Amino acid sequence: MAGRALAGRLTLTPFYAPGMNRRAAAWLLSTVVSLAALAPAASAVQINPAVQLTALSCASTGNCSAIGSYDDGLGHSQALLATETAGAWHPSVEAQAPAGAATTPFKSADGGGLVNIACPAAGNCVAVGRYTAANHVDHAVIFTESGGTWHRGVGVRLPADALPPKPPKAGVVDNVGLSSVACTSVGNCVAVGDYRDDAEVWEALILVERNGRWLRGIRAPLPAGASVQGQAALLLSISCRAANGCSAAGDYVDAHGHQQALLVSGSGSHWSAAQPPQAPADASTDPTIAPGSIACAAAGQCSAVGTYLNPLQNSLGLLLNESAGSWSGAAGVVLPADAAPAGTVGDQTVVLSSVACPQAGACSSVGWYFDNYGNGQPLLVSQNDGVWQPGVRAQLPANAVSGLQKQSAGFDWVSCATAGNCLATGVYTDIGYNSQGLLVSEVGGVWQPGVESPLPANAAMLQYAAANQSDCTGAGDCTVIGTYNDRLDNVLGYTLSERSGNWGPASELTLPAPNATETRLSLAAILTPGHGGAKLAAIRKARGYRYQYQAVEAGTARSSWSADLHGRRRLIASGSVRVKAPGTKELKLKLTALGTRLLADVKRVHVSVTASFRPRGSRRVERVRGQFTLN
Repeated sequence: MAGRALAGRLTLTPFYAPGMNRRAAAWLLSTVVSLAALAPAASAVQINPAVQLTALSCASTGNCSAIGSYDDGLGHSQALLATETAGAWHPSVEAQAPAGAATTPFKSADGGGLVNIACPAAGNCVAVGRYTAANHVDHAVIFTESGGTWHRGVGVRLPADALPPKPPKAGVVDNVGLSSVACTSVGNCVAVGDYRDDAEVWEALILVERNGRWLRGIRAPLPAGASVQGQAALLLSISCRAANGCSAAGDYVDAHGHQQALLVSGSGSHWSAAQPPQAPADASTDPTIAPGSIACAAAGQCSAVGTYLNPLQNSLGLLLNESAGSWSGAAGVVLPADAAPAGTVGDQTVVLSSVACPQAGACSSVGWYFDNYGNGQPLLVSQNDGVWQPGVRAQLPANAVSGLQKQSAGFDWVSCATAGNCLATGVYTDIGYNSQGLLVSEVGGVWQPGVESPLPANAAMLQYAAANQSDCTGAGDCTVIGTYNDRLDNVLGYTLSERSGNWGPASELTLPAPNATETRLSLAAILTPGHGGAKLAAIRKARGYRYQYQAVEAGTARSSWSADLHGRRRLIASGSVRVKAPGTKELKLKLTALGTRLLADVKRVHVSVTASFRPRGSRRVERVRGQFTLN
């Protein structure tokens, strides 16, 4: 269910994200045997960092932080943290999971990763998500940035009724997750998600930070009449506009077993749940209401958006309004005239993925819908004086495919600096059937034609790009994060800035440098020969041996074999390879004259092996040792 939190947070990902086409563990080197067992076999494929940037927050213009994930040089999924200071992005850093984390602590397939971030001041941010421990149990995690420096992640204290997880025999135990965080000031934040209690049902989770200290988690209250058996409550999004009040949105199961909107508000240890708003008039008797995004202009003045089902099980866009602390009945979004009807099973799917409320009664929401041709189209919905207007289709760039050419466009995010001045980000398909990042600005209350997001200079012609998220600190002053493919078909991250209404060039996000543990793991893979050629007869004939070595950074790798001869250890083979760029390299070992003589007439020999790596331009040398027997 915590995995549900992640899926819900990234509503559009299954529809169009690049991942659809598409550092090392926090433990010390202990024994050569354990390293060799953990290190992956080298492959002949090129390293692809598979970057996904998931969330962004800007405290002020030019001072932002972003989170995401990438695959390190050994193919392990890691979380990354990046910071912009005075308009310049620093190289991202690898998120350091709490002690006892798995080798791949942020593997998305296991529900891991960072999903949301809030920055109440420049260089002072909080990021939340989930990681996997070495015993295959998932845990919620919080990362804090202070003064521009990110610190090691910390676990959370769950409510007293949380189910103590037991390590599984297979797979990963899914028992908790965080999905959103908001802050009123540095050291005073609230995070939400879900956890499994001792009755083995899912409850909504609230975590409160007070003066820099995270308190024990709170089980979020549920409305009267909530189901006791089979509960599956979850909070997906939170918004805080005042020191004394926050509001969060998600869903829960009512007494009839139906999924309803969960809307809670409060601060500190005092939270209350609103009775679920009446479902839209065209909703199914089991409406499956799921608000996934909430925004508040002030305490008690909020809007939430998401989805609900009609009787034909079509997903439709959900609109919820709160005024003076009271939620009114839910409404469905009125779709543009070209929308496919929702009167036949499967004809229509609408998603409202994000909402922003810079001013009470003046919110904007974005998402996507299907037109009459079955194309995904980007949807814009505006609120005037507290009343939601009919949705409009965003105008795509001139190079977009249209008609029967199967467009796949949609918005994942909207950010508004002031009422009527917003930026929506997403994706669309161009005439070359490439996915491109989509940017649509609202200026003075008028939505402008969409433009294609610029990409870094090393972008490929064939593209699976997306503009994932934006944050606007002033009218025409916005920052965007996204993903794209370079000319080597690596999936990378990019940042983009708009100043005074003008877009600058996109920049590739610099990934974390390999750390010592990652280098040692890559070396461990060549401690023992790994294929059929490692036989005495083959080595004698070739007068050596060839390793496939997975290099994680530029530098020089060396390996040597030694054997005991008359009580003395003697060198019998050695070799090295100079690495210019990460990837699969061939390291050739040649027998020494002594090694050739020694191996000429033996049937078995015990070999001691040493492998080392010196990064280019560094005095640091990583070294590992092991033993094996040649037959």
